Amino acid sequence: MDSERTISDYNQALVSALRSRDPERLRAVAAEWGRRLGNRGLQQLARASRDIIERRMWLMIRDRPDLADLHDEAERWLREHPA
Repeated sequence: MDSERTISDYNQALVSALRSRDPERLRAVAAEWGRRLGNRGLQQLARASRDIIERRMWLMIRDRPDLADLHDEAERWLREHPA
């Protein structure tokens, strides 16, 4: 698979998981793409506790410009669940 295509496919899977707002779906994406890309960070995320994955999910949503429609919801969640 060519690297541009791989990056595009990963990004599409990640955005879809983030839009679902389901930590277990994000875990599955992290596990799959951690294996496919040999990415240690994604592999670690896939093994993290649900609380860690959920927090990371909302931080990722908040930080992605292409998920601007979810930023208010992310900010609200982060305020209600301080680290």
